[in-house]
Amino acid sequence: MTNNPIPPLVPRPDDDGEIDGVPHREVDGEPVLDTDADADQVDGAAADRLAAEKPLGEDS
Repeated sequence: MTNNPIPPLVPRPDDDGEIDGVPHREVDGEPVLDTDADADQVDGAAADRLAAEKPLGEDS
């Protein structure tokens, strides 16, 4: 039996169209998820991916 390794994920560019579908606002020059956005208009998968990339309270 062979175990094929999963290749590492390639990061998406910041100007990705999927990211543009997630409401965000700028805070201190950095785009953050807009917590006041209408939940029915947010793409959940894209929002989850962005939240995982930049968790709330992350120190840069």
